[in-house]
Amino acid sequence: MELCRVHGEFESEEMAELAAGRIRRNVRGIRRITVHPLGHAVPAARGRERFTMLPANLRMMNYATDVMYSDISKDTVPEPMRRKSTELLVICDALYSGNVSAIMQSMGAVRMRLT
Repeated sequence: MELCRVHGEFESEEMAELAAGRIRRNVRGIRRITVHPLGHAVPAARGRERFTMLPANLRMMNYATDVMYSDISKDTVPEPMRRKSTELLVICDALYSGNVSAIMQSMGAVRMRLT
């Protein structure tokens, strides 16, 4: 039987693993499933983060500027920056490649290709 590779990229590792589990449970002819993170880890937060406030009183044309500082914690890194794109590679019998790609697309895969 001829083998086929189905590649797909997911927003997060969790979504790729969910898709891999669904493929394992629902598709026959699976030879190998590999989940590979593509992004780099978010660098550790260091130093201070600077915020500038500019309250304004438009009636009196009186502007006051104040600078506030706060410590950076891991929680202040925006969530999209913490995501790691992940590639899911499924090697399966060519007969079932359509089922695999349909499940991957339904789970949010982008940049899909068959080789």
